Amino acid sequence: MEENKTRFQKFKENPLSWMFNGDLFFLTLNSIFLLMVIFIIISIFSSIFSNNLVDPEGKALVINPSGPIVEQISGPSDPFQTLLMGEQSSELYVGDLLEVLEAASNDKRIKDLVLRLDNISGTGQAVLYDVGLALKKVKDSGKRIIAIGDEYSESGFYLASFADEIIMNPEGWILLDGFGRSKMYYKSFLDKLKISANVIRVGTFKSAVEPYLRDDMSDAAKEANLAYLDILWSSWVEVVSTNRSLTPESIQYLVDNTDELVKKSKKGTAEAFLNYGMIDKLLTRTEQREYMVELFGESETKESFNKISGGSYYQVLQDEKKTKTSDNKIAVVVARGTIMDGDQPPGTIGGDSTSRLIKDAYEDEEVKAIVLRVDSGGGGVFASEVIRQELLKAQEKGIKVIASMGNVAASGGYWISTNADEIWASHNTITGSIGIFGLLPTVDKSLKNIGINTDGVSTGKLDAGGDPTKGLSPMFKNIIQAEIEHGYDKFITLVSESRGIDKKQVDNIAQGRVWAGETALELGLVDKLGNIKDAINRAAELAEIDSFVTYYPSEELNWKQQLLSSIFSISGGIIPQSVLENFFVKSSLKTLSEIESFNDPKGIYLKCEDC
Repeated sequence: MEENKTRFQKFKENPLSWMFNGDLFFLTLNSIFLLMVIFIIISIFSSIFSNNLVDPEGKALVINPSGPIVEQISGPSDPFQTLLMGEQSSELYVGDLLEVLEAASNDKRIKDLVLRLDNISGTGQAVLYDVGLALKKVKDSGKRIIAIGDEYSESGFYLASFADEIIMNPEGWILLDGFGRSKMYYKSFLDKLKISANVIRVGTFKSAVEPYLRDDMSDAAKEANLAYLDILWSSWVEVVSTNRSLTPESIQYLVDNTDELVKKSKKGTAEAFLNYGMIDKLLTRTEQREYMVELFGESETKESFNKISGGSYYQVLQDEKKTKTSDNKIAVVVARGTIMDGDQPPGTIGGDSTSRLIKDAYEDEEVKAIVLRVDSGGGGVFASEVIRQELLKAQEKGIKVIASMGNVAASGGYWISTNADEIWASHNTITGSIGIFGLLPTVDKSLKNIGINTDGVSTGKLDAGGDPTKGLSPMFKNIIQAEIEHGYDKFITLVSESRGIDKKQVDNIAQGRVWAGETALELGLVDKLGNIKDAINRAAELAEIDSFVTYYPSEELNWKQQLLSSIFSISGGIIPQSVLENFFVKSSLKTLSEIESFNDPKGIYLKCEDC
C-alpha cells in the first residue's frame, strides 16, 4: 500500500515518470511499435480493397514525379540502415510512366497534360529520350502539354521542352551547364596515410582506378569522356533547340554566357530565360494555380484545378485493363546498378539473384524469349560471368535472348550482354569500357608508421591470405596480374567471337574506353538502336511468335521486409537531414557505399567509373 502511494505521489509530481520505470518503459515502446504495425497493415489492406477510382473524364492529367525516373525501383538492402540513415528515396519506374503516357495519347477522356518536373534530377539520358518520344506522341494526338514549375534542371527542361507552353516561377531558374564528369582523387591522401592501393589493370582508358593512382584526371580519360559527352550533349541540344524553335548554336551560347545575359536583363535569371525564348510565362505559385483553373476549370473541392494525378490514372488503367492471355511469354529481366557477388536487392545486380531470375524464366515452358534490360556500369568479374553463363544456358534451351541497353551498359554491363542474339542500345546509351582491373588495398606501411608490424611463418612461398596488414607478396601479385591479363583477353575474345569482329580490332576499340550508343553501332558493338519496346518486339520476331504477354521477373520482398520498409519510410531517419545534406558527409557515404560494392571473390572488376 505504501509503495503504491509513493508511485502515485511520483506520478502527481511527474506524470511521465512511469514510462521510464523499468519494464513499463519497454512495454510502452512495444505498444507504440505494435500500434504502428497495425496502422500500416490497415493502410495496406484499405489500399488493396479500396475501389475509389477517380473518373478521368475531362480532367488534365498531371505528371509530377517525386524523384528520378529509373529502369527499376531500388529495394531496401537493409531496412535498419534505412531507418538510421534516412536512405529511402522516391523513384518513378519508367515502364509505368510510359504506359500512362501511351494510354493518355489515345484516351479521349483526358483533356490535356500538365508536367511538374522539379524533382527528376538524376534521370538518365536514355530514359529521358524514351519519355520524350512518348510526350511527342501525346502532343501529336492533339492534346496540349503545359509544363509548370519553380525551376528546371537539365533533365526537367529536356522533357519540358516538349510542352506547348513552359511556365516558371519569377524567382526560379534553369540550371544549364552542359554535361561533365568529375570525381575525387585520393593519391596524396593515401600517400599521407601510407596506404598501398595495389591496383592492377589492363586498358589504356580504364580510368576506374585513377582516383587511387593520381591526383587528377589523365589525358586519356579526358579524351574518352569528352568523346561520349559531346555526343550526348549534342543530342540534348538538338532536341531542346528543335522543340523551342531555336538553333543549337543559340542554346550553346546561352549555356556559355548565362552570366552576361542575366546581367543584361537587369531583372534576374528568370527574366533572362524568358527574354531568350526558353520559357513562355513567369507566374508565381498563386498565379500558376489561377491559370490552371482558367484552363481546366475548378476541381470538385474548389481547392485546385480539375485534374487527375498520374498515379490515380494508372490505377484506372489497371482496373480497366482486360486480362491478356497467351501461351507465349517474353521475360524482361532488369539488371540495374552495380554488379555484385551473391544475392542483392532491386537496384543492384546480384550474381546469384539475377541469375536466379534468368533461370526461373527459361525453366518456364511458356517463355519463348528473354530481354535482358541492362542499366549498369559493371562491377565484379565473377558475378558478371555467373550471369552470362545463365544466359548461355537459356540459349541452349532454345530461348532467344536480346540485350537492351538503357542509360549505361559498360564494363560488366557489356560483359553480360555479349552473347545475346542481338544487342540493342539507345543512341544515348553509354557502353563499351571493355577493360579489367584489380584492387587490393593494404595498410602495412601505415601501420608500420605508427609502430605496428605484422610477422609470421608459412609452409609455402605463396602468401595469399588476403591480410590487409601485410603487403602483397611478389608471387601473389604476379598471379593477380596474370589473372587480370587473362580476364582482359577473355573479354575481348568474347566480344570478338560474339560480335564477329577481329580480335585485334576489338582490342583497339576496347582498352577500357566508353562510347555513346550511336558510335557503338558504327563500331559493331551493338546491332540496332531502339528502346525497350523495340527490343521486346524484336525478341518476339526472333522467337517467331505473333501474340505474347510480357512480364518482369523480380525478387520479391517477403512480408516482413515489406512491413519493415513501410515502417521505416514513414518514421524517417534518426540522423538529422541537415547533416545528411552536408557535402562532405554525402561524399563520404557515397565513397563508403562504393567500397562496399567491391566484393568480388578475387578482387577483380569490370567497372566503368566514368559512366
